[in-house]
Amino acid sequence: MTRINRRGLMAGGAALVATSAIAAPKKPIPVIFHADIGDDVDDTWALLFLLRRPEIDLKLIVTEGKNAVYRGRLTAKLLTLAGRRDVPIAIGPDGQDAPGNQSDWVGDFKLSDYPLMVTTDGAKAMIDLITASHERVTIITTGPATTTAEALRRAPAIAKKARFVAMEGSVREGYTAGTAPDVEYNVKCDPASLATVFAAGWPCAITPVDTCGRFVLDAGDMQTLRASTDPFARAVIANSEAWLPKAPWMAKDFDLSQHSSTLFDVVAVVMAYDTSDLVMETLRLSVRPDGMTVIDPAGRPVQVATRWKDMAAMRKSLVQTLTEKPA
Repeated sequence: MTRINRRGLMAGGAALVATSAIAAPKKPIPVIFHADIGDDVDDTWALLFLLRRPEIDLKLIVTEGKNAVYRGRLTAKLLTLAGRRDVPIAIGPDGQDAPGNQSDWVGDFKLSDYPLMVTTDGAKAMIDLITASHERVTIITTGPATTTAEALRRAPAIAKKARFVAMEGSVREGYTAGTAPDVEYNVKCDPASLATVFAAGWPCAITPVDTCGRFVLDAGDMQTLRASTDPFARAVIANSEAWLPKAPWMAKDFDLSQHSSTLFDVVAVVMAYDTSDLVMETLRLSVRPDGMTVIDPAGRPVQVATRWKDMAAMRKSLVQTLTEKPA
């Protein structure tokens, strides 16, 4: 997840254009969704979109960050809405359940209302799932890479059976188009963990703010979502409305009828199965201790979504996916 002010604490060398950055699979790919859901609302949009995509077989959700019980309750309620109470959830160990930005939507939904046991060891849950899988597992990370890196530290061999697709970094541009790269929020939270992930020797792909930081729905898109009776459309609107007054980095006159907030994390979900709307380049990246992701001849090769080919097509796909099953 990324957002403009919270994350806005926010090169040379030839780049090889990847001809087939991440090939679209012929059958659903097993996915772990690793997200700091509950701060910015874009993780919620990404999760509901992911749950509708036939290309994805969601196996596990791992939440990242403090206030773990709140994040777990939000996740469990979204899965319940989606009819996916079969998906295990791993939350952080802090046991906190303080009010969060989407608490008004979560209401009194309790983790005990969810039928599966909720574990507090996300790294172990990742390791167990990947180790047992007969197929390569895709980890979609839309927050700091802390838990994914911990799983790699405990069980380096999982890198042979998984790949990493994420919303991370700022490579050639910053949060605002045409500006210098910024320290992106997810990386700044834990630069060492992203460096660990890049060094693991598995396939890595990221959408930095260069691309995902431009992904916003327009007034027509928002009108379509508001007019829909699809529970997913209603949920993204309701969560956005609950979240906006609690998000101090957002402009006080921000109007959700005119456009969405920036939906950074949705782009990472799409990249897990289709990169055709993006220009993908293989760049050698290093992660500096200050959280900058820099092009470096000594860095690790990472597939990077550096520019858009067709953002309108991805916006259309998102809106259609969230409105395809009216009540």
